[in-house]
Amino acid sequence: MKSSLWVHEVALTSLRRRWAIMAVLCLLAVWLGYQALRAAWHPSLAWGWTMAAVAALAYELGVLWRGLKTNHRPGETVLMPTLGPANLLTLLRGLLLGLLAGFLAAPWPSGGLAWQPAGLYTLAIVVDVVDGYVARRMGDTTLLGGTLDIEFDALGLLIATGLAVHYRQLPGWYLVLGLSRYLFLFGIWWRQRQGKPITDMTPSVHRRMVASFHMSFMSVMLWPLMRPPATTLAGLVFALPFTASFVRDWLVVSGRLDPTSATYLEARRRLAGAISGWLPPVLRVGVAAVTLGFILPAITSTSQRAALFGWPGMPFPQSVATAISLVALAGAGMLVVGAAGRLAALGVLFAAAAHIHTRGLDLVNGLWLAASIALLFLGSGALACWRPEEAALFRRAGEKKEATSR
Repeated sequence: MKSSLWVHEVALTSLRRRWAIMAVLCLLAVWLGYQALRAAWHPSLAWGWTMAAVAALAYELGVLWRGLKTNHRPGETVLMPTLGPANLLTLLRGLLLGLLAGFLAAPWPSGGLAWQPAGLYTLAIVVDVVDGYVARRMGDTTLLGGTLDIEFDALGLLIATGLAVHYRQLPGWYLVLGLSRYLFLFGIWWRQRQGKPITDMTPSVHRRMVASFHMSFMSVMLWPLMRPPATTLAGLVFALPFTASFVRDWLVVSGRLDPTSATYLEARRRLAGAISGWLPPVLRVGVAAVTLGFILPAITSTSQRAALFGWPGMPFPQSVATAISLVALAGAGMLVVGAAGRLAALGVLFAAAAHIHTRGLDLVNGLWLAASIALLFLGSGALACWRPEEAALFRRAGEKKEATSR
């Protein structure tokens, strides 16, 4: 018994030493960021960035410190003395998010610096995929890693949403979605305080897919080239499945919905058949028709393509308009036959956004944008000939096929 306690204390001491090293590295990264921003931006703005970044990183380091005692594999109790490559990647993601948080304390930068928030959040999303892959492939999963992953996902979404609202890319009510996990946890705490039961959530790949799409959407919202009203409309459409996912999970947690009951499973099967099965073919035809209706008359006219898809702020607007037209044209053809429908919808989606930015929002291009986003979530549905993206969406990076469950 004394031997196991001694091993535990030695491992915990080693982890705390690594925590101290991480804290020093975070301070060094913030100092370097301050120096770079002070030279390229403005001293007072760089100082505000520093304070906000330090606050976010202090919160993350607090989460790490509290979780060190859980640095062991699921089902085991032996504490691992090192963090491992997967956790180190997760901490790198946390560092990127801390640096991103700094921009909350200043207006949107101009010039090349304006792309820094989008670049940081996009890189954090890429690292998120990589750390999960490494953890599952190397058998490096730990309870600490799971905690850090969930905490950093929620914090990253809150920071990105806060920036999008701060930059007026999205309306103020969108902050509620950024706070969704924290509101969810508050609701659980409130029920526990009242003595009400809490039911564990069941795993869901659809929940992961919706969350992944939403994080990717928030990354795009930080692009300097995006602006309302296209961002407002897109935000509304993206908010619907995200909100529905949280409402469903709350009904499960609060005991109002049994996800294993025969009634629920039958209702879900019927709803999925209607919404995910036969609605997408209708949307595919409609989106393809609108896309072709815009592009075909302008296929031989460079100036007309620029007038439709010029996308203000883009360099070489005529070349960009031509590229957008060709991608959308290919996407329309893929939608007609149901080939890689989600990928095709993404190509058409950028054409719809470009048209709104160039010509202004109207009923046709608004529905075009909304339907393209719907296809991104729903997929090709029935009567589709090729759906290669489904396997990637419904299986986590590094996860074996037999481990996937809808």
